Amino acid sequence: MTDSRRMNTASTDYFARREAQERALCQRATDPGARIAHEQLAKRYAELSREPELA
Repeated sequence: MTDSRRMNTASTDYFARREAQERALCQRATDPGARIAHEQLAKRYAELSREPELA
């Protein structure tokens, strides 16, 4: 595996993990504003985990 491929896999794993964390925080949040913020972050991390690595 090349270093570029390894970094891309690590980035994808990181963004997928952060998405899951934000979704969990969204479910536990009691403040509506916090829920919105966590949901927006989760969506952005989901997008990033699917985007190809930018050079």
